[in-house]
Amino acid sequence: MRVVKVANLESGLVVGRPVIDDSGQILLNRGVVLTETYIRALENKGYEHIYVSEAELEVIIEGDEDLKPATRAKAVQSLRNVFDMIEHQVPNLRDMSFEDLRTVCASEAMQDLLKAGGPFDDIQGVAANILGEVLTRSTLAGLTSIKSMDSKLYNHSVDVCVVALMIARSIGVDEVQLKQLATGCLLHDIGKVFVDRNESAVSQIRQHTLLGFELLRNSPNPDILAPHVALEHHEHQDGSGEPRGLVGSNTVERDRTLPPPVPTLVGEIAAVANVYDALLTGTPEHPPMTPDAVVQAIRSAAGTRLNQGIVAAFIRLVPVYPLGTEIIVRSESYRNYTGIVCGINPGRLDKPNIILFKDNRGQPISPIELDTGEDSEFRIRCKF
Repeated sequence: MRVVKVANLESGLVVGRPVIDDSGQILLNRGVVLTETYIRALENKGYEHIYVSEAELEVIIEGDEDLKPATRAKAVQSLRNVFDMIEHQVPNLRDMSFEDLRTVCASEAMQDLLKAGGPFDDIQGVAANILGEVLTRSTLAGLTSIKSMDSKLYNHSVDVCVVALMIARSIGVDEVQLKQLATGCLLHDIGKVFVDRNESAVSQIRQHTLLGFELLRNSPNPDILAPHVALEHHEHQDGSGEPRGLVGSNTVERDRTLPPPVPTLVGEIAAVANVYDALLTGTPEHPPMTPDAVVQAIRSAAGTRLNQGIVAAFIRLVPVYPLGTEIIVRSESYRNYTGIVCGINPGRLDKPNIILFKDNRGQPISPIELDTGEDSEFRIRCKF
């Protein structure tokens, strides 16, 4: 299985991972043979890439997924329902002043949406399901989910939830806090429902973090930590982040000698997960980055933007070259050959097993399987 840009799809390719639309329905299931009609539909819905199977290889590469398709579909559907119900309750949200929106967040009508039996109850159930699946994994898949323009916000929230839970579990966060972290990550961007997209990027970050916090903390049965995930996922260790300019200690343990307010651990975990998925997925300002480039960017941001201790835990969980990633050889032996990652080495996440299937002129060859960990000088890069 490999990632292919929708613009480069051809009829006859086989879908390698389910494509889920913005309502949580499976649009194209694994195994579907692509036609021109399907490809045009993907383009029209704003999908940037999908995963396709590699039928011509002798070794079958099963794509790794962080969540079952049904779990992801339910999560996307539940998030869509929450956003839609808030917008339906207050149709003129983006015409209101910031102070008026704060009042809306604390209003009786909004609290009714947050009560038991409302759309937020589904989010709690989804968070529990995701947590149950994450606890069975030892490493992350390291591949971004398939996102259309309409579903990007919801799938991003699901992906941030998965990555954050993996990090949190690895550093010993207890089950109660894991559940609150899961809920907070699923709803970390809920404040975007209130934000005018014409505002500057900094203004949008400030408003959606503050308003998301106001909304979640006014819930009749609030989690203690979930609102702080919404509030702090854009804070930086050096105090340059939003909305409060908090300064971190770059450790997993909380440094109580720092002047208050001190960042929460869940907020700092969510910040790492948020940056990771945002870089993989891309933004209107920045195109998507390849997985190896993203891991390097996360490393570079440790200490200034991101908590060093949490980044260290993240690096131990994420394959630099995820299963199914198309790669190019950089070493002298097989230089410029094209291959696919067919196996992950848990002890060396930067040294995968690969299958080469094209030579340095792009011509098909009989597959050559290599363990890159056997040669410390062997170098590859992701192709996307």
